[in-house]
Amino acid sequence: MALQSLQITAITAMRARDVSRPTAEQQEAADRRPLRDEMPRRETRKPPLSPRESGQGG
Repeated sequence: MALQSLQITAITAMRARDVSRPTAEQQEAADRRPLRDEMPRRETRKPPLSPRESGQGG
């Protein structure tokens, strides 16, 4: 595998940290957004299949 020989230097790690840091605008938007467990659950039921799709009739 090519990734086994990959060396991460201190400079590479610092660049990755800087790139992954959100901007102030992104951070403010994230702070205003409710957390996933604070949001109401969506109904995940599928609509019933028509007779054609369920293999009956035809």
